[in-house]
Amino acid sequence: MIRRAYHVEASQRGLSLIELLIAMGLGAFMLLGIISLVASVSTTRTELANTSDQIENGRYALQVFNEDVALGGFFGKYHPGIGAVTYTSPSPCETTAANLGFDSTLTPVQMPLAVNAFPYDSASSAPGLTIPSCFSAEVRDKSEILIVRHVDPNSVAVTAANIPTGNTTPYLQISGCDLDSLSFRISTDRADLTLRENGCTGALSTLAEAWPYTVNAYFISPCNDCSGAGDGIASLKSYEFRAGSGGIRTLVEGVEDIHFDYGLDLDGDGGPDCYVVNPTVDTKPAACPVGVTYEWEATDNLNWQNVVSIQIKMLVRGSRSSSNVSNTKTYNIGREILGPYSDNVKRQVYSTVVMLPNVAGVRE
Repeated sequence: MIRRAYHVEASQRGLSLIELLIAMGLGAFMLLGIISLVASVSTTRTELANTSDQIENGRYALQVFNEDVALGGFFGKYHPGIGAVTYTSPSPCETTAANLGFDSTLTPVQMPLAVNAFPYDSASSAPGLTIPSCFSAEVRDKSEILIVRHVDPNSVAVTAANIPTGNTTPYLQISGCDLDSLSFRISTDRADLTLRENGCTGALSTLAEAWPYTVNAYFISPCNDCSGAGDGIASLKSYEFRAGSGGIRTLVEGVEDIHFDYGLDLDGDGGPDCYVVNPTVDTKPAACPVGVTYEWEATDNLNWQNVVSIQIKMLVRGSRSSSNVSNTKTYNIGREILGPYSDNVKRQVYSTVVMLPNVAGVRE
């Protein structure tokens, strides 16, 4: 009998120490790669969000100025033309209709400036200039302040439904009737708004429409929430007078500084002949041409009434520090060089030029 021998190999029951060490090393390497990828994605997302916030804040701030400054000097259907009006610069804190700078009983008539301002450094060093008390507590030292006046683009019919008893909003009414004794009237009382449209019949249906009057004063504040010691977040704010009362509103956080250059029309053609930092200086700046028709005016309000455009430059910072940013840059906003800053915060200068068509248009 032939016997066959069979060899049965023993089955593997575990891993050797070397195999375990290799597996653990490979796993740790892969885990480290995953952690690095997640951390990188998280950092990139944070930086992207920070940059997006900064860009959006700058874009929105420019949009605010483009929309409001372009309305400066819009007083409904009334365009008196050059020489037919005396312009005034009432305080933006005024709330009484009689003190808002309108008077059609005078010859020439009297109206408030479309824009005027507290130029650079006036908050601290220029003599005779006092920041209006209604928002002075929240104005950063040396902040420029731009004041814009106009009526709301949406007019209302002079009815009890639109202007009820006890109304506090000043309404500007423009006459379209040659028989009316006044060309315009401003009042909070509906009973005073008796000027008529074309036709002059005097019936309620022919009363001229009225526009609510507004004032916006823009400035830089050292804080968003200024209660107590303040939160230290530099912000673009505005003091807004509307509906008969005023209040401070934060527009954009992170706006650290702002500068305005004013384009003056010195020859009456509606276009800016030069840009100046301060239209209230006594002598004409070197940037302005000589020999033009109007030349430089000796009275502040006369120069302000020649402003037909405004160049706006803002320095906007990110809301958070960036670990991969070392901010050694300097930033030119027109009147001075800012920085470098000893932090890791991204900053960007945003600029725009806004025309005032309600001022320039009647000159063309």
